[in-house]
Amino acid sequence: MKKIILFISILSTCVAFAQDGNMTDEQGRKQGLWKKYHPNGMLRYEGNFKDDKPVGVFKYYYDTGKIQAKMTHFGPEAYSNMYYETGELKATGKYENQEKDSIWTYYDVDGHTMAEEFYLSGKKEGTWKVYFPNGKVAEEKNYTSNVEDGEWKQYFENGKVKMTATYVQGALEGRATYYDAAGKKAISGTFYHDVREGYWTYYEKDGITVKKKEQYEKGKRIDANKDDVIEDPNAIEKESEDILNPDNFYSPR
Repeated sequence: MKKIILFISILSTCVAFAQDGNMTDEQGRKQGLWKKYHPNGMLRYEGNFKDDKPVGVFKYYYDTGKIQAKMTHFGPEAYSNMYYETGELKATGKYENQEKDSIWTYYDVDGHTMAEEFYLSGKKEGTWKVYFPNGKVAEEKNYTSNVEDGEWKQYFENGKVKMTATYVQGALEGRATYYDAAGKKAISGTFYHDVREGYWTYYEKDGITVKKKEQYEKGKRIDANKDDVIEDPNAIEKESEDILNPDNFYSPR
């Protein structure tokens, strides 16, 4: 009888059984194989814990049963492969202490690289790149401690520069220049604290001849020549708006 009581006592100090057969020790730390499920009953993830920390390979699933991600843990580091529901690789990257770290690469369903991002302890750092399906760079933007900082460039699919500008601690500052697909200068002007400031110049197709100028103060147009007659004025205005609207930038997300 004493042996039975002793065995039960030892067992109770080692593990306590949680819901679905998952186990915790007497400190409440996850131990051994754990499984969680989606509300529809499909497996959500499975993997092993030791002292509440994930070890080895964890697999995550969509509620359809398709694989969503595989994460391989080595202490505080975890290397992740993420997948589209159709099975194609979606992203690869590393976590450090559960924060994104180092290079993350994203792919489309055809396997083309869509974007490359760099993180340092979960914060955006260095040069981020977005790619066209043909492999050429569509955009390059620099970050420092999670904010845009430094040169920003966009490209046409033919490889020619579309736009150059500069961020300073998260705000557009200084000269910005926009080009057409042939590489000719189309628009140039200055940003100050994220808004247009001073003169903005629009060029003819030769990239040299001035088509018109606009003057801005704190983002508002102040020149007296708002009724300039130029070729297809609606087109040039729309072109400038499209270029400056961040919602129209090529994005993998």
